[in-house]
Amino acid sequence: MRICEVIADKKYKRILITIAEKQGAIDYWWSSDLEDGRQIFTMVVTDDTRQSLIDSLQVLFEEDKKAKILILPVDASIPRLQESKESGSEISSKTTREELFEQVTKGVSFNLNYVFMVILSSIVATIGLSEDNIAVIVGAMVIAPLLGPNLALSFAATIGSKKLIISSLKSLLMGILLTLCVTFSISFFADINFLSNEILLRTKVGIGDIVLALASGAAAALSMTTGISASLVGVMVSVALLPPAASFAILLANEKIELAAGALILLLINTVCVQISGSLAFLYQGFRGRTYIEREEAKSGLAIFTIFWTILIAILIIGLIFYKV
Repeated sequence: MRICEVIADKKYKRILITIAEKQGAIDYWWSSDLEDGRQIFTMVVTDDTRQSLIDSLQVLFEEDKKAKILILPVDASIPRLQESKESGSEISSKTTREELFEQVTKGVSFNLNYVFMVILSSIVATIGLSEDNIAVIVGAMVIAPLLGPNLALSFAATIGSKKLIISSLKSLLMGILLTLCVTFSISFFADINFLSNEILLRTKVGIGDIVLALASGAAAALSMTTGISASLVGVMVSVALLPPAASFAILLANEKIELAAGALILLLINTVCVQISGSLAFLYQGFRGRTYIEREEAKSGLAIFTIFWTILIAILIIGLIFYKV
């Protein structure tokens, strides 16, 4: 449930009332005229009708740049407002395309905070892997610096936002590269156990690893839309990406090329699986572009995105077969 506030010229009042009633708003009201002739029209909307209502408002105000649409959370109401409960087993989204876009864009900024988070998680992961300390490894994954760019990239591919694809891909690749550099430096200059069980486990790719990566990507998408704990999902995504990346750098620094190649293959396969399953989860929940042009661009972009990842994972699997032979 959300509060949708529309700040627009008072001439839209009758149209807004019609939209509120047609889209099934639980309640609505409006303010007195503001000094500039605008009014604040407020609606209480449910999760299942919010997207269609926002789409209608965007169509109405497409040419009016002065109008503002604000989405505000509702923590509680007295008396309690009842939302409609639709029967069915489908996983329903509790957010809209616009709200999700705002959420994911916050996690793609390549700033000092992101850099420090990646460095800290890399240091902790290196210590945990070298000492076979699972608790420390999990601690590194709780930091989850790679969760934001992963989610943003999957979502951007789903709605066809080229700008978001570029920025999220940049942050993801830079995050992984920074992880490799930090872990490589520690392993090169420090005397650590580079043949620990936890490191060696990341040099082999099995069906379980692929299933884990697919589940991580889907869970990451669901976490943003259905209220699953982002911390728990961050651990899942980090399981798929952070330890293999750190293991690859550790082994490479100690000139264990063959073992490092296995960790690199695991890292790449996991990255592909996380992205594919994340995009499919967003699609399953009905996230599309708002206009016909946006939807068509998203279809072509997602098709290219999927074909690229599919070809890459096929190449990796073939390489893995030859690597084992």
